[in-house]
Amino acid sequence: MARLATRALVAFAGSCLLFAALPVAAQSVSPTYPRPFPPVNNDPPVGRPPQPVVVRPQPQQSCPTGDCVAHNITTQDECSMFDRQATGDARWAAGLSLDIDGELFAERGMRQWNVQAYRLRWFNGAWSGWYVAGVNDIDHKYNPGANTMRRMWSYFADHEHQVLACHRRQ
Repeated sequence: MARLATRALVAFAGSCLLFAALPVAAQSVSPTYPRPFPPVNNDPPVGRPPQPVVVRPQPQQSCPTGDCVAHNITTQDECSMFDRQATGDARWAAGLSLDIDGELFAERGMRQWNVQAYRLRWFNGAWSGWYVAGVNDIDHKYNPGANTMRRMWSYFADHEHQVLACHRRQ
């Protein structure tokens, strides 16, 4: 019995030595990441969250190896994040069409913006999660007068909202 305990102790000590020999990065089991807006006392964050960082690759100037593809990104859609107040336009509730945003969403003096993702600020001040147009944005409520379904962007009429929208470059 004593021999078994000694063997277990030696095996444990050997594993400790092996663990100590690992690089520090391999030893960490729970890395810490920056937490945006940590809640205080489990309260929701107050104020606007930080704007997402949009990274646009720079056009490639030269090809050092000779086997590169020259990218021309000047024809890509222009996408921007917008903070908007309630629009007061009830047409946002007009059914499930994904084309209504091109008619109703006007920014920088231009129409034909395509809403890609959005979120709503509820009347209690909390922000909803992100909705992606045509993916997860069907409202659980319906239009009572016409008895038709609608998208969550129907709340653009009376709620503050943030929108990621893209516009085709000419």
